[in-house]
Amino acid sequence: MQTQLPKFIHFSESMSENDKPRLCGQFRLESNCIYLQGHFPSAPILPGVAQLDWVVELAAQYWSTPTSIQRIEVLKFNDMILPEATVDLFIERKREDCVTFKYSDGNKALSSGRLVFN
Repeated sequence: MQTQLPKFIHFSESMSENDKPRLCGQFRLESNCIYLQGHFPSAPILPGVAQLDWVVELAAQYWSTPTSIQRIEVLKFNDMILPEATVDLFIERKREDCVTFKYSDGNKALSSGRLVFN
């Protein structure tokens, strides 16, 4: 199955304070998002694997990183991403083989981690 990225309200590429490439976007998680189907039927949430897949896909599109990862480090799921939530996504390229990411709702951290590519 091909990754279906969210429809971003806005999305930009810039440099971080540490002079690292950075992607910043904001999206509203539509209630008909394919990734909400079956997870869970009575109380849908965005699965963690979908969150990771979006980061991998965006990094590959913008920085030509591999689409397979070697390992996931410091992964944290602080809160659920629910249908109709407005979510900010930040991805930073730390090294050629590594990106960090953070999903948040304003100042509220939703999930974060570091992906190391093959």
